[in-house]
Amino acid sequence: MPNPKGAPLSVPSPSESTTLTLPPLLKPGDRVALFNPGAHGGKFPPEWPGKALEVLESWGLRPEPPTREAPRHLYFSATDPQRAEAFQALYCDGEIKALFAGRGGYGTARMLPLLDAGRIAAAAPKAVVGMSDVSALLAYLHGVAGAGAIHGPCLAAPGVFDSPQGQDNLAHLRALLFNPAPPPPYPCTVLHAPPQGAFRVTGPLLGGNLTVLAAGLGTPWALNTRGAILFFEDVNEAVYRLDRCLTQFRQAGRLDHIAGLVFGSLPGRQDDPPGLLEAALGDLFADAPFPVAVGLPAGHGPLNRALPLGRTAALAADSGDRDSPATLEIQ
Repeated sequence: MPNPKGAPLSVPSPSESTTLTLPPLLKPGDRVALFNPGAHGGKFPPEWPGKALEVLESWGLRPEPPTREAPRHLYFSATDPQRAEAFQALYCDGEIKALFAGRGGYGTARMLPLLDAGRIAAAAPKAVVGMSDVSALLAYLHGVAGAGAIHGPCLAAPGVFDSPQGQDNLAHLRALLFNPAPPPPYPCTVLHAPPQGAFRVTGPLLGGNLTVLAAGLGTPWALNTRGAILFFEDVNEAVYRLDRCLTQFRQAGRLDHIAGLVFGSLPGRQDDPPGLLEAALGDLFADAPFPVAVGLPAGHGPLNRALPLGRTAALAADSGDRDSPATLEIQ
């Protein structure tokens, strides 16, 4: 059981390797469940969780009936111990094959010290799907359990029901969860290339929300980036705030040994001058020994293609010229 008093439990030392155990594919009839590790639904329509269950049923899955919702606590869906206990019970249930975050919203990191790291590490890996604030939990699973995860749509959030690409994003997620074939290459463009110009680098794909992962640096479950192709996305952050997070990663040494870096959608604030983000990223990585690409169709933008974190990926371009086409391929 999670620690009810909130004192951090012992955390297994993360491996120096970023090789992760991948969750098995789903098949029709599998039991799955929704969970909310952070914020409550706020002003979201109350019928969205029910619609999320309908999506899972339409895929031939058997979603668990929702449990009675705990009383909201502050801006969270429940207290920290309640959220930790709910997640751990689902993750350690061998009959449940996948967990889908209903929404993001701040709060996930607060429950991490309350999880029993030993039990999480001993449980069979399963697909855990989420993004945004859920990135903290995905990084925890990487470090504590050595398990991969899916960076993808939260099923009871605006990215599914309010996005013009919502159904396409769900179709992509479904294919990733059920189909053994690699997904089609994800398009992006070159921001920076090493002196040799054209490039192809490989490594496990890791990452998620930049602000959330930067806040995790210095914790026992900070993202281990060694050898990885690192993916970052964010939303509603001023350019200087993104700069600050990337500078934190750089000064913490977490960009010293990566294979490459790719940015997903970064819809910022309207008061930032046009072109400032691209200029800032170009300045930050002008001397990087690794390639940097932008424009991956993943994150808080309308196109939010699911990414299999932990899978080996290749970031490649035939030209090192800025704005040249590049691809991220899952192997």
